[in-house]
Amino acid sequence: MAFEIYPPELGEMDVKFSLDPRFIFKNLERMLSPGPVSAVFNVKTSGNFPVSVQSLDSKAGIKFKVEEPVKNGVGTVIGGLCYFVAGLEGGKLQFPLAGLRSAESGGLTCDIPKTMSLIQRREDFRVKAPPDRAFKALIFFAVGKEMIGDIVDVSDNGLQLDLRLGATDMKIGTIWTNCSLERLTAKTAKFDLIIRNVRPSPSEASRIRVGCELHQPTKLNLNEFLSTRSAIQSARLNRRINYWYQDVSWC
Repeated sequence: MAFEIYPPELGEMDVKFSLDPRFIFKNLERMLSPGPVSAVFNVKTSGNFPVSVQSLDSKAGIKFKVEEPVKNGVGTVIGGLCYFVAGLEGGKLQFPLAGLRSAESGGLTCDIPKTMSLIQRREDFRVKAPPDRAFKALIFFAVGKEMIGDIVDVSDNGLQLDLRLGATDMKIGTIWTNCSLERLTAKTAKFDLIIRNVRPSPSEASRIRVGCELHQPTKLNLNEFLSTRSAIQSARLNRRINYWYQDVSWC
């Protein structure tokens, strides 16, 4: 059987891909149980072989089943710099293998990692908006003329909105100025949006999905969008999505 193996991303990792060290074991339990077929990748030799996760234990570590015979045996990777890499629905999960050792039946065991990254496949890293009805986008047109938009997802430099069809001009290239994100009494700094794509809503014929990108953003705009996206992602991964706003810079 042929297994698809992904090489690890080496070097300094963008902080937006890192998972909170406090919740690594809980995330491993959620992502790898039952364990998908993954791989051990030797950084020095670029050698690799497929493995699946047999068991997880906070003290005993992670036990792997080797899915294909390894040339010269699994002992050849012990002591070298190796990564565990798994292609999951949410992206590529990877972490360096510490304490790698042989186990019974030709398997391998390693310690629970202290650092772990989930690298999203899309270049534009987007997260689904939290189920928080107080979290909205305020689209400003003129004094006394504003529109509230339901947020579908957020990235570091834009967002997707769910809007009422025909509420305003929604042509690609249209620029909306002086917009903001808000939650209850908290608001971001004003920012401008440019419409990049428009498509029908998948659920209601009377609504439309509008993909927007920050237009000539300030450093503060970028920082606030990064903070928002990062807080939602972290809260969802750590099962605290109802409290996502606690780590947002502008809330």
